[in-house]
This record gives sequence, C-alpha cells and structure tokens, in this order.
Amino acid sequence: MASALLMAAVGGTVKADEPSKAAALNRAPLLESAWVALPLGTVRAEGWLQEMLEMQRDGLTGHAEELQPELGPDSGWKGGTGENGERGPYYLKGLIPLAWQLDDAVLQKRARTWIDAILASQRPDGSYGPASNNDWWPRMVVNHVMRDYHEATGDERVLAFLASYYKYQSSTLGKRPLGAWGRARAGDEIDNVFWLYNRSGDRALLELADRLASQAYPWTEIYSENRFMDYGGDSMPKHAVNVAQALKMPAVYFQRSGKAADREAYDKGIAHLDRDHGLAVGINSGSEMLSGRSTSQGVELCTTVERILSDAATLRVLGDAKIGDSLETMAFNLLPGSFSEDIHQHVYYCIPNNAVARKSFRGFNQDKEDGTVPSHRSGFPCCCFNFNMGWPKLVQNSWAATADGGLAQIAIAPVKLIAKVAGGTQVGVKVSTDYPFNETAVYEITTAREVKFPLSLRIPAWCDGAAIEVNGEFAGSPKAGSFARIERTWKSGDKVRVVLPMQVRTAHGVNGSVSVKRGPLLYSLPVKEQQKELAAGPVQGFEAYEIQPDSKWNHALAVDAKDPASSFPVTTKPMTRRPFQRESTPVRLKARGKLVPQWRLNAEGNAALEPPQSPVNPDTPWTDLELIPFGAGMLRITSFPVLGEPVPPAREFEDSFASGNYNGWLTFGGGWRVKDGKLETLGDVYMDHGSGGSHAVAEGTDFSDLVYEADVLVGAHGDAGLIFRTSNPALGANAYDGYYAAISAGGKSVMLGKAGGEWHPLQIVEYPIEADRSYRLRVEAKGDTIRVFIGDSPQPLITVQDGTYRSGMIGVRRYCTVGNQYGSSFSGVKVRLPDPAEGH
Repeated sequence: MASALLMAAVGGTVKADEPSKAAALNRAPLLESAWVALPLGTVRAEGWLQEMLEMQRDGLTGHAEELQPELGPDSGWKGGTGENGERGPYYLKGLIPLAWQLDDAVLQKRARTWIDAILASQRPDGSYGPASNNDWWPRMVVNHVMRDYHEATGDERVLAFLASYYKYQSSTLGKRPLGAWGRARAGDEIDNVFWLYNRSGDRALLELADRLASQAYPWTEIYSENRFMDYGGDSMPKHAVNVAQALKMPAVYFQRSGKAADREAYDKGIAHLDRDHGLAVGINSGSEMLSGRSTSQGVELCTTVERILSDAATLRVLGDAKIGDSLETMAFNLLPGSFSEDIHQHVYYCIPNNAVARKSFRGFNQDKEDGTVPSHRSGFPCCCFNFNMGWPKLVQNSWAATADGGLAQIAIAPVKLIAKVAGGTQVGVKVSTDYPFNETAVYEITTAREVKFPLSLRIPAWCDGAAIEVNGEFAGSPKAGSFARIERTWKSGDKVRVVLPMQVRTAHGVNGSVSVKRGPLLYSLPVKEQQKELAAGPVQGFEAYEIQPDSKWNHALAVDAKDPASSFPVTTKPMTRRPFQRESTPVRLKARGKLVPQWRLNAEGNAALEPPQSPVNPDTPWTDLELIPFGAGMLRITSFPVLGEPVPPAREFEDSFASGNYNGWLTFGGGWRVKDGKLETLGDVYMDHGSGGSHAVAEGTDFSDLVYEADVLVGAHGDAGLIFRTSNPALGANAYDGYYAAISAGGKSVMLGKAGGEWHPLQIVEYPIEADRSYRLRVEAKGDTIRVFIGDSPQPLITVQDGTYRSGMIGVRRYCTVGNQYGSSFSGVKVRLPDPAEGH
C-alpha cells in the first residue's frame, strides 16, 4: 500500500503488489561502475516529454504493424516464414519501453504477442528464433529486449531463457564465430551478458564476455588510434551506426578488464571523430560511412538513437558528466529534427544545412534516393524500425542508481521516478522543468519516512554559474561539467531547485562558419516549407512528401566576436506540450543578417552548397532574422557565414600532413585518411549510385595565379591529381567549378580539364605513368595560361589557354569507377605565387 500511495504522490498510479525493483549492482569481479541502471518502468515521462511518447504511440510506433509489412503475422520472430533479421527486434526494442512507460494496455498486449512467440521458439540446445537465419547479431537485439521485458514485468521465464541461450552461445562461438555485424556490435551483447551475470552470478558468463570481446573488432584501438579507415574493403569500422553503437563497448568491457585504455577510449574516439567528421549538431557525419565535415552531409537516424544509448551506458560506467551533454545534444536536437512534428514521418538522413528535401540521389557513399524525404519508411528500412527506442530510451536512461544507495541524474528532463535507495527505502522524485527550453528544474522528494541518501544532479559543461537551493535556502554553486552531490536526510515535500544559466554561445565550423547554441539546444534559421506529396502511406496521414524552400535561406549573420551572446537576444513564449512544433516553439533567438547571393543550391538543386568563406560582406540590405531550435521543422540552416570585411588570402600554402590528420581540409565523397605523411583516398570505397569521383579542398585558400605542386600516387584505374581555382565544391564527381590536372596509370597519360557540373577535357598527353608510384605534379597558372609539369622538368607537358575560372581554392581529387581500386595519395602539398618570370 505504501508503494501505491507513493506513486500517487508523484503523479501516477501503481498496483500495491507491484513495488519498484532495486537496481542490480555489479557483482565481483566486475568493477563497480559510477552509476547503475535503474529497471525499466522506474522512470516515467512528464510534461512535454510525455507528449512526445504519446505522439509516438499515436504515430509511427502505434501504427508500425500496419505501416511496415515485416511486422505482420508472418514475421520469422512470430514463427512465420517472413522477416528474420533485425527489423522485428528493432521495433520491439522501442515498443516495450514505450508500452510500459505509458502503461498502455494495447501496446503491452501487442508486445506480449511477440515475446511469447520468441520464448516459445527456444530449442532444447538453447538456440531460438528463426531457423532460417542463425546470425548472432539480431539475437543481440532480442536479448536486450528480453532484459527490458523482464524488468518491466518480472517475467521469470526470461532469466531461464537467456541463461539457456548463453550456454548455447558459449558452446557454439568457437565453431561459428561472430559475423560482421556481430563483431561490430558485440559490445551490446557483452552488456546483455553482464546484466544476466549481475542477477545470476554464473561466472561462465564472464568467460563468454571475454570470448565475445576477443571476436569483436578491436574498438578500443580503433577509437584511440583513429583507425576507422584502416580496414580496406571492410566497411564495418567506418559504418557510422557501428561507430555510434560500439562507442559503449570499451567502457562496458572496462568493468571486466580494468584497463586504462578501455576507460579512455571514449574521449579519444570522440576527439578523432569530431575533428575529422564532426558536424554542428555535435556528432560525426555518416551517410552511411564516416563522411567528413560537409554541412550537407547527413546523420542516419539509427546513428542518433544508438549514440543516445551508448552515451547513457558509458556515462553510467565512467561517471563523466560531460557525456550527458552529448546525450542531450542527440536527444534534444537530432532526434526531433529527424521527424515530422506529429511523428508520422521520419527522415533517414538528418542534414544540418537542409535547404531542400527532394527525392533524388545526392552523391552519398550509400545514396538513398528518398534518404532525406519525410516518409514512414525513408531510406533503407532499418531506421523506420530502430528509431522507436529513441524517446523511450531517453526516459529510461535519464536517471541511475548509485552504489551507495543514492540516485543520479543523467539527462535533465521532466520525469517522475520511484526507486529504492539506502536501506531499501522507496522514494519518489518528481522533476518539474521545461528544460531544455528553460533554465530551472525543481526536484520534489516523496517518501513514506525520512531517509538519508545522496542525490547527484548533473551540471552541464556549458553551464557556468549554476545555483542550487534546498527548501528555499542556497546550497551552493556547483562546477560546470560535474555532478552536484546533495547528501542529507530527506523527508516528503523536500524540494531542490536548480538554476542552469543558458548563455548563448557560438561554435566555428566549415569555412569559418558559425553555429549558435543556447544550453543543450542548437538554433537554426527556419526555412519556410512547401510540401508536395510523393506517395500515400499504407495508413491515412502517413504519406511521403518532398519539401521545397519557400523563403530565402542563404543569410550570413552578424556576430560580435568579443561578445557573441549580445548578437542573439533571447525571446520566449509560453511553454507548450509540443515545443518542437515550429509555430509554437517557446524559445527564439533574434539575429541580424544579410543575404549572400553567391551561396546557393548545388547544380542538381537538391542540397545547399557549403557556406562561403567567412567573413563575407555582401552588398545586400540588412534583414531581421529569428533562429529557432534545430528540432523544430525539417528545412533549416545551421552553419552560417559571418559578416565582416573579407580577409586577404594567404600568399602561400603548405601541408606535409605531419600532424597525422587532415585538419583544415574539407572532403566530398569517398573515404579519406592520413597515413605516413600522406593524404590518402581509401583503396576500397562503397559506391551506391555514386559517380566515382571524390575531392578535398583546403579551407580558406584562394589563389588566382599560382605554382601548385604535390606528390601524387594513383592506382591502376582512373586518375588522381590537383584541383585549383576551385569554388562551389559539393558531392559528385564533377561537382565543383575549377580546373583539374591529373595523372592516369590506366590511360598512361597526364591531363588537364575543367569541371562545372560536367567534365570538359582541355588537353591529354601520353606519358608512361605507372600505378602505385608517386610523381611530383606541378601546375603553373598565370592569367589564362595554365601549364602542367611532371617532376623537375623545365618543359611543360601541357600548355593551355583558358580563362573560365580566375581564382579559388586548391585541393586534390580522385576519379575511379572501380570501387575496390580507389586508392591514391597526395603529399608534400605546396602552393605559392609565381615569380614574375614564370608562366611565360
């Protein structure tokens, strides 16, 4: 009865015979983690977050079995002959937490149909599921689903089911090891195994965890040493979903290994990913492979939800508060930004600078014609199943227990929870907040009797000047990026008030562009949307549609470099239950800007070009602008040029790549890395509707007359060389305006040509180029005269008169239509202005 009264006190209902369950601490010899996962159902959403769950129930998740044919009665996971892979399990991974967090009887009945069928499918040897597919990977998802189901319901069949399965797996992995997806995502299974070990104490499970780790990709090494691109034709380590999903594995296995390298891999990996592939939205690109820093690159929805889960798991182990900032960046920006306002459509790729959403191929390595088009089934059909866990997993993982009987907040959000604390006493905590739109959160304690326990509240790393009050009395100003620990004897009605000042701040990106943040929210310029239906959905209201821009989007912003916040006054509206709806979103930033006419869509009209090099000073009128949260709408601009007097271009440029990275280079297509002092294109590139051309430009360069040289190596197919006087680079083989001088081993030639959406050769001469041998390629351009040299020869192989392009960036390019012969390299890059006597 006390449990029921307690739940009612924090705003909910619970049956008296269903007390909340205690968190399961790590058993020895596993190391004690900083925080401990709370059982599913401990935390329930409130306020706007509750509305998101309800919209998901009334939208894509609630109608999933009508919208997605794989979820029909013939599913292999229900005993039929249909889909037998990850899609059904992905759906369940979101359905179950949603159903029990909402206490929705219809969804719970639907979930039990699946669970009962899977439990009934277990064979005497412990294996289960569709006999037509024995892949370990989809069962890793099912095993996580079973964890959640057991926590939500207490169904004891689950523990015996998992114990039997893991005995089978232990006896079978030696002769049938993990496949590609299983090796990439083994950290998920290790986490499952530790979950069962902490409940059963069966030490054979620890040996299984070791075996899984030994068969997995060496993720600690990959993250720590930036080796994502070092696996040749094996795409698994550079597949962005794998990168996000495996991010938890080093920390999870650290509980077993105790190795510093495992503990440190998260920070090192994030540093590499942010530098080489980081976007304004706070995560690496991935379409679907790691794809560089272009503002028109995308983040797959699967990547977003997996990163939320990995951040939560890693934070619990390491206790590092700043990981919570990352989790909130995903959850409060990319997650809502990937859905229509009513969660009836999603997009496969969420784009930071998304000026248009047309059904078309965009030049991504894995290019889905409908990958940026809102639909119930956008892009490859994985995200339309896996997304379901996004909001429910945020709720489930927003709080944790502590080993000393306390509670710790991982993500700040309006929730209520009932959990056991020190001595098994049950307490309730209700979090009243409009965060991330508001700076204040109030925590009200409900308890049947006074109890002493620590309450640890996360203070974001961006938050200076945080203040805490307990029952109206000042209790301290905790440090940014920390957990504020409040240990006291609590009684019912105690309140903690936390104020988290949200200062507007800017971050720099591609070509000196800026993005604007306040608290955990990223702010964007909303582009007025004109929708055009493409196809009706299987259920009315779930149609697919294109979006064309119906307002000017190509603005540069005025930013006070000394006081950026002064450039963006904050305005507020009353809070609503749907704060990501564009018209009613409660926080907006005022801004001043000017149109930049030369900033436009690419030649195909399906993507915005990169922001022009800042600062810019267009001769256009001033405009009053309003920025809104990134997640409010589909069309948006997030990375802006900055207004100011243009800086005179450098007179020389040099890069030896001795730093071991290609910082300062912006890549388009293919895959890139630096190794042994050389910028390399990967030797094996997946090209899905791709054209075979990729290029990289040096940001901030602008040369007219020049002497440009580099050592260039090309493989047996295609060509490689130098681009110059380049502007408007984009995804696509010839998606740049400028010249290209190259060598070809297959064609035994040296060539010069120009591109502007199409390739136009200017001159090709025979020359005995050998594959996989480096040549010093030199270009001299003065006025309309362009000359191309090989080595130290004073005589040019090519001399051409052409004045199409007068100035622009320098860069490198690879063209090859044979995906597994894509390798090339560039080193010793040098550019200078010509001497007066050169070029004559």
